[in-house]
Amino acid sequence: MSPRTTGDALRIRFTRVGVAVAALALGASALPGLTPAADAAVVAPGDLQINEIYGGGGNSGSTFTHDFVELVNTSDEPIDLAGWSLQYASATGTFTAPGVLALEGTVPAGGTFLIQLAKGAGGSEALPEPDLTGTTAVSGTQGVFALSDAEGRLVCTGSACADDPAVVDLVGWGGATTFSGTAPAPRTTNATSVARIAATGENSTDFVAGEPTPTNSDGDGTDPEEPGEPGETVEASIAEIQGTDAQSPMVGKNVVTDGVVTAVYATGGLNGYVIQTGGTGGALDFSTHKGSTAVFVHSPETADQVAIGDSVRVTGEVSEYYDSTQISVGAGGLEQLDQALEPAQPATLAGGFPTEETQRESIEHMLYLPGAEEFTVTDVYSTNRFGEVALAIGDQPLQQAGDIMRPGAEATAYYESRDALKVLLDDGRTTNFQNNPTQPMSWLTTEEPVRVGATPSFTEPVVVAYSFDQWRLNTTTPWESASTDGVDFENTRQDTPDPVGGDLQVSTFNVLNYFTTLGEDTPGCEPYTDIDGNGTTVRGGCDLRGAWGADDLERQQSKIVDAISGTGADVVGLTEIENSARLGEEADEATATLVAALNEKDGEGTWDYIPTGEAYAAQGLDGGQDVITNAIIFKPAEVRPEGRMQILADDPAFDNAREPLGQVFVPIDGDGAQQVEGEPFFFTINHFKSKGSADAEDSGLPADPVQGNARTSRLQQAEALLTWGEQTAAELGVEDVLHGGDFNSYTQEEPLQTFYEQGFVNLGETHDPEGWSYSFGGMVGSLDHVIASPSAAERVTGATDWQINGPESVMAQYGRYNNNAVNLYEEGPFASSDHDPMIVGLDAGYEEAPTLPDFTDVRPTHEHYDEIMWAAGSGIVPGGEDGTFRPTRVADRVTLAAALYELAGRPEVEVPASSPFKDVKADHPHYESMLWAESEGVLTLNKGGAFRPSAALSRGMVAEALYAAAGSPEAGSPSGEGQADAIAWLQAEGLDEGIVDGDDLRPNARVDRAETAAWLYRFDRL
Repeated sequence: MSPRTTGDALRIRFTRVGVAVAALALGASALPGLTPAADAAVVAPGDLQINEIYGGGGNSGSTFTHDFVELVNTSDEPIDLAGWSLQYASATGTFTAPGVLALEGTVPAGGTFLIQLAKGAGGSEALPEPDLTGTTAVSGTQGVFALSDAEGRLVCTGSACADDPAVVDLVGWGGATTFSGTAPAPRTTNATSVARIAATGENSTDFVAGEPTPTNSDGDGTDPEEPGEPGETVEASIAEIQGTDAQSPMVGKNVVTDGVVTAVYATGGLNGYVIQTGGTGGALDFSTHKGSTAVFVHSPETADQVAIGDSVRVTGEVSEYYDSTQISVGAGGLEQLDQALEPAQPATLAGGFPTEETQRESIEHMLYLPGAEEFTVTDVYSTNRFGEVALAIGDQPLQQAGDIMRPGAEATAYYESRDALKVLLDDGRTTNFQNNPTQPMSWLTTEEPVRVGATPSFTEPVVVAYSFDQWRLNTTTPWESASTDGVDFENTRQDTPDPVGGDLQVSTFNVLNYFTTLGEDTPGCEPYTDIDGNGTTVRGGCDLRGAWGADDLERQQSKIVDAISGTGADVVGLTEIENSARLGEEADEATATLVAALNEKDGEGTWDYIPTGEAYAAQGLDGGQDVITNAIIFKPAEVRPEGRMQILADDPAFDNAREPLGQVFVPIDGDGAQQVEGEPFFFTINHFKSKGSADAEDSGLPADPVQGNARTSRLQQAEALLTWGEQTAAELGVEDVLHGGDFNSYTQEEPLQTFYEQGFVNLGETHDPEGWSYSFGGMVGSLDHVIASPSAAERVTGATDWQINGPESVMAQYGRYNNNAVNLYEEGPFASSDHDPMIVGLDAGYEEAPTLPDFTDVRPTHEHYDEIMWAAGSGIVPGGEDGTFRPTRVADRVTLAAALYELAGRPEVEVPASSPFKDVKADHPHYESMLWAESEGVLTLNKGGAFRPSAALSRGMVAEALYAAAGSPEAGSPSGEGQADAIAWLQAEGLDEGIVDGDDLRPNARVDRAETAAWLYRFDRL
C-alpha cells in the first residue's frame, strides 16, 4: 500500500477513530435499540487481508472515478487467488449473487492487489492499473466486504459471519450490522476510504478513514501530496488563511500570521495550539460574520513553548487535515511578539450553536462560550474510549424516530437528520483509553456523573474544531480533572422513582444477563478481563452470558437488588435472567437466588417468585428454549397469585425469542379474616427478538434504519402475544391485562401499533411522555413498556421510567469494574442494567372489608380463628343467630355445597319443575346450592337419588368436592380412582397443611365446621 501521512499526524489519525464508530460498539449496527455485544466474534486475519476499501468512486466530491478494494499479502510467499472470492453486502443487508466477485491472479509476497469495482459518473482521476476488475457498486459511506477462500455465496448474516469458517477476513464499516469485533470500522465519505493499520480482528480499531491510496501489485499508486520545497512566504491574516469556504484558499502556501494563543495541546497527542486574531470574537451575528479568525497550528516542536494568552507570530505551510484548516510550523517558525495583541474574546451565539455547515465553518477553531441550556448530553457510550461526550443542540437529547413517529419515509428522513444536531465535547486528547487503561479516562468520574439527558454548563470557553467527520468542542488544554475542565454537568440521578400512586405497583426490569452459573466454573468459557487481567464477565466459548466469578456476581446482584427494591413495586417482570433449566440445573435456580437476596435486604418473606418448572412440564417441555428467560417475582403480602403460571410455548412466532410468561394476580390488603381482595389482573412479561441480527423473515424487505433487523419477527410476536393474552385472560375469567417487558420496539413502531389498534394503551407514553428507557447511537427512546388493555388502563394511576440505567456510562456497570485507572463502580441502583424499569401504579379495586362476627364460642387463640372469621364474615360458612359458630360441630354436605356455591359467585342455576332430589324439597333454603353442586359434579347423589344434605362430611368428601370445584386438574400420576386422585391433588397443593397431622389424610375422618372453614380458606387462595 502507498505511503500515508507520517509523523505526529499519523499517530493522531491512528489513535482516534471518532464517536460515529465508537457509538456502534453498542451492538451489531447503528440501528436503534441494540444491546452491547458482550460476546462479539472476531475474524483473525490471515496472510491475505483486506487492506483498503473505497466506495465513493465517481460520486460527488470524489477524485477517483471507480470504487476499489485493495488486498495485501503479509506473508513472504505469493498467494494464488484461484478459488477465492470477494463478497459485498449493504450495511444492513445480506450477501447477494451480484456482490460476489470470483478472484483470480496472484498477490505478491508482501505486496498489494488492486481490485477495481464500479464506476461513477464523476471523478477526475483513474485508478492505477488494476490487478482485477469487477462491477460491484459500493456505498460511499457504509457496507460490508468479506474475503472468502471459497467461491460460493456466503449465507451468513450479522455476527454469525465472524464465525463462518469460509470467511477469511471481514470488514464492516459505517453503519454495518455485520463486522468483526465489537463495532464496525469508521464511516467513509465520497472522498475517504477505510484503510488497515492493524490486524487484531477488531474492525473499529484496525481501520481508519482517510484519503484513498489505491496501490496495485506492481507498487504503482497515488501518494498523498508531500510538502514540496518551501516557496515564497506570504503574510496573511488568519481570516485570509481560513477563507469563507470549507477549504482554505491558501492550501500549500507558506504563510506568516499573528494571533493570540487560545488553546495549547503540548501533551495528549494533538501536538499543537490554536491562535486567534486579537480582538475578535464576542457576540457574533452570522449575517455579517462570514469567516473564521482562528486556526490550528500543528507544531510538535513548539507546542511546549507557548501558553494561553501569548501573542505570537507563526510561519508555516497551510493544509487541510481531514477537512480542518491548519498551519504546520517547524522549530524555527514561532516568534513571541514584543507587543501584546488585543485579547481574543470567546464567541457567543444568540441563536445557539448553528446547524448550517457554512456557519459552523465560519467559527472553526474559534474560542466559544456556549450559553445556558444550549446543549444536552445525548450519548456517553464512547466517552470511556475516546474522551468524547456527544451533545445535542437544544434542551433535550436526540430522540429515536421510531419513538415519536410511525416508520416510513418521514421517520427515515428524521432519523438520518439527527447527526446534524450532534456536536462532540472533546477532551483535547487523542488517547484511546481502551488501549491505554492505565491513563485515567476523561470526563467520567464518580464525583460528577456525566449522564444522557443532563445539561452541561460551560464555565470556561472551548474551541470549535472539526475532525473525523464530526464537529467538536475541544477543551482549551488536554482534560485533567472534573474540577478544572470548565464544564459542570447537571446531576440528574434520582434516588427514588417519581410517584405513580395506586394501591400497588407493577414494574419491568432487565437484569442484564443475571447468571448464577459462573464462567470460572464452566469449562470452555472465556472471560472479559479487567485492567489486572482478572475475569469480570463471560466473553464467549460457552452458553453463559453473565458474571465470571463470585465477586463479580456479588457486584451485579447487589446493584440489581437495590434497584428492584427501590422501584417500590409489588409485582416485577424480569428479562435477561438465567434459564437454569436450559443449563441442566434446577428450574428457576437463578430466580430463587435473586429472590433470596431481595429478602435478605427487604426482610424474610417479602418476596417470592412464580415457578416455571411445573408450567413448562404441563406443556411437555423442560424449560424455555433460550439460555436467558423471563421471570415474575412478587410480594405475597400485597398480591396473591391465582392459578399457575401461563406460558406461550411452542408458538412459531417465538422460535427466535423468549416465550412470554403470564400470571393472574389478586391484590390483597390486610391480614387474616380482615383481608380483602381487589380486582384480579393478568400480567405478562416479554422479551421480543432484538434489532441486532438479520432475520430470514425480513427477506425481500428494504432496509429500515428506524426499525432495524428482525422487524417481521417482532410484528409476528406482537400478534401472537395479543391473541394469546386475550384468549388466556378470557379462559381465566380476568378482564384486565398488562403486557410488560422489553419489546425491542420503540413506542411508535409496528409491533406496538398492533396493540394500539385493539385499544391497548402504552402507559409510559400516556403517563410519562418525556420518559425513555434506553440510549443507543446518540439517541434515546423506550424499548421497555407496559401496555394495558382498555379496562386495565382505567385502573392505572400513573407510570414512570426510573432512569437509573439508560443515561449511565457502561463503565459504571458491574462488568466494567476496574477496567480503567478510574473505577466508576459504586454501590446502589445506578447502572444496574442498560435498560430502565417502567413502574406502573394500579388501583386495586378492593372490596369493602367484612365486619367480623363476635362469636361467643370462638376465641382469638383458636387455631383456625382467621379462617372462621373469614368464612363467617363473608357468608361462606355463616354462624348461628345466637352468636355462636359451633366450631367443633360436625359439618354436613349442605354446608359445603352452600359454601362452594358462594365462592363460585352464586352462578345462575336452571331450576327444574320438580326437585331431582329424593330427600330435598324445592323450598329448601339451599336448594339452588345443591342443584349447582350436583350439576357441576361437586357433590353427587347416591344411587337412590338422595343428596343427603345433613350427612356428615368426611375428609374424603371434602377432597372430592374441592377437586371437582377446581376442575379436576391433573396431579402427579392419576390412578383413575376418583377419591384417590382428589386426595393426591389436595395434598400436592398443600391444602391439608395445618389441618391434618402427619402424612395420613384418613379420608373417613369426620370434618367439623372449623376445619371446613379452613379447607375453604385455603381453597379460595389457590
